[in-house]
Amino acid sequence: MAHKRKGGKEVNIPPKKREKYTHGIRVLLAVILAAVLVLVPLAVVLTSNVEDNGENGPPPFEITFPRDEGQHDDSEEFWKLDLSLQNQGGDRFAINVDYYLHETGLPERVVTVTDEGNVYGDEFFLGIHEGSLQVGTEGLDLSFDSALGTDSWIGDYAIPYQYTYQGQVTDGINEIYNLDLTMTTVKDALLLGDEGIIYLESQGNALGTIKGYMFTRLSVTGTMAFAGSTHTVTGYAWTQHEWGAWALHNMEELRLHLTTASELYLTRFFNPQNEQIIKQLVYYSKPDGQVLELGSEDFQLEILRYWIDPRFMPSTVRCFPSSWRFVATTVNTDITFHSSTSDQLEKHHWEGSVPISGTIDGIVGTGRGFVLLNHPYHSQPEFVSFYRDDNIPTNPDLWANISNEIPMDNATIYYQINGGNWNSVMMTNVEGDLWKATISASDGADVKAYVEAYDLASKRIKSDDMDWTVTI
Repeated sequence: MAHKRKGGKEVNIPPKKREKYTHGIRVLLAVILAAVLVLVPLAVVLTSNVEDNGENGPPPFEITFPRDEGQHDDSEEFWKLDLSLQNQGGDRFAINVDYYLHETGLPERVVTVTDEGNVYGDEFFLGIHEGSLQVGTEGLDLSFDSALGTDSWIGDYAIPYQYTYQGQVTDGINEIYNLDLTMTTVKDALLLGDEGIIYLESQGNALGTIKGYMFTRLSVTGTMAFAGSTHTVTGYAWTQHEWGAWALHNMEELRLHLTTASELYLTRFFNPQNEQIIKQLVYYSKPDGQVLELGSEDFQLEILRYWIDPRFMPSTVRCFPSSWRFVATTVNTDITFHSSTSDQLEKHHWEGSVPISGTIDGIVGTGRGFVLLNHPYHSQPEFVSFYRDDNIPTNPDLWANISNEIPMDNATIYYQINGGNWNSVMMTNVEGDLWKATISASDGADVKAYVEAYDLASKRIKSDDMDWTVTI
């Protein structure tokens, strides 16, 4: 006789009831088993959906080579090529070529050539050309064609990656250059931002995303026909490929090759409303290929001089940086660099070559690179006040408060006693916009003084005259 527990007691089940009971158990087990077989796959599907679209979000963004060297279906996309070349005679040429696919309008090729030694008497050439741009989708197979030249840029994805570049540019009459180059990667690709993607936002407002990567150092060999002469050239290249949709173009970017085989990349985006930096990336690639990401506490970037954009004179005096100092103790580097030619304006921004010198990775070195500037500053110095402190009448302190968006370079007091010769005293920057100088004059002297000041863009301003008689 079978037994069943009920409330802790043992109950006897008669044979007929036992038979029905056993049959019922079997049916119930069969139903449960069938339900399990149906629900388990459903649970797997639901779990998969939650992982893909639920709290964990979509799969992470990933850049795959060579596929992502090709074209993407995005609002904006560009391929950038920086070339720092040198011929057998030591003449140096800096060439920047950009290929743009826009959401609307024709594709563009933008070319700049800087003859850094002014060998041929024309320091800078700019060509902006519309045409047709074809790019493969599984690798770099780029061809550009316009009435002013034809280019091809093809990737060979052996290890290391190698590229052939053939480009021709004319100004409609004369050939500017004809390049036939082989470029071989020296270092692995460097992904932008968070594994290849930069998220731009300000005060909770999304401003878009930029996806992309760069090869910071490629060795270059080949030939260059320029201004009627053909050269065998060697040097280095930097390539960059970005795509996505973003509304913010207020930015600065440094792409610097250093002689120790290190590279410095710095990009920062500004909020055009308040001039604040909303996103900044700084990468330092060491000679062995190790990449260090530097935080704002790891480096200093000081602007030493500015260049006034002549297109906006004399109304709004817009200017761009033209000389910099970069210091990063974490990598034992202290360098200065400046624009090789002041006017390297492109269609919407300034982009040009810069020679570099200083201490690099702990040793004295040099370098060459490119700077892109699409964040303008303004040179509008103004005297807020000019006054004196007669605490010591014969040695009064003269004060000037000078406001400006960019720093002032210097200020000088010019003064005259009793109509005699003019004397000058350099003023000292006390702090911020406040400048001070002390002059000497005897009791009863009639004094006239004014201030002349220059900012870091060499913009000059002069104060009103101040007249007084020294009285003890």
